[in-house]
Amino acid sequence: NLLVTGLSGCYNSMGQLQPNSDLEGLIGAQFKGRLTTLDNHVRLPATSGLEEAKILREGIRPDWHFLVKGYAGIFAPTTAQPFGELMKPHRTVRQLQGKEGTDWPLSADTPVCPALFLNSVGKGKVLMFTGSPDYATGSEHAISEARYLLRNAVRALNPHPRVRITAPATVESVVTDDPTTRTLRIHLLGYNSPPQTIPAHDRPFVLPAVIEEAPLFRVQVEVAEPFLSVRAANKKTRITRKVSRIEAVVEDVHEVLVVRY
Repeated sequence: NLLVTGLSGCYNSMGQLQPNSDLEGLIGAQFKGRLTTLDNHVRLPATSGLEEAKILREGIRPDWHFLVKGYAGIFAPTTAQPFGELMKPHRTVRQLQGKEGTDWPLSADTPVCPALFLNSVGKGKVLMFTGSPDYATGSEHAISEARYLLRNAVRALNPHPRVRITAPATVESVVTDDPTTRTLRIHLLGYNSPPQTIPAHDRPFVLPAVIEEAPLFRVQVEVAEPFLSVRAANKKTRITRKVSRIEAVVEDVHEVLVVRY
């Protein structure tokens, strides 16, 4: 499976915009041009014939446009199934005259093309966003829905993963597998920084606050295959095993769950 965002494949090796995307055969859509705006919006419908629509909408209010800041292109479907709407931003008269900046996002205007395309290629699927939820998630105007788009896209492409982790949004998880010893190591990094002063200039380049207290969070891990045992690196971590599910209460910044299968 492949996940594509924004203007990937639309520029040549010299960084010049091309009339066609190099990925058109994979994404199942034809590149028509790029939007010159960054404060673009996405709207996902409440109903759709797309089989993966329910997963892609998870946690996102349907029929409601939300900001997905970042580069975006206008595409037309060829073999892919379209879903949702990419919407250009509204512009005031002064902005159109070049007398007012566009650094601060404005509301959505009219749709310009679908928000994403899902194309079947060989034994796999290619999911392509016409906007850039990856850019949006790391931008100064990041919102939850942009991150949900990425999360939901991964789940739509891989609905039955070998390891599924449910944890707070502030917890990062990394899973490694050692097939020689039949060991899965599930690393959990969790810390929610307290409020810190934001400077008037060079935002968001500011150091976070110091870590004064270890976080306390709950995590649930579902393993698709039978496993023999599970233990935590930290002796304070409370583990409950329920058949193929592991529940743990962690009181630390970094924890490792070691699963033998």
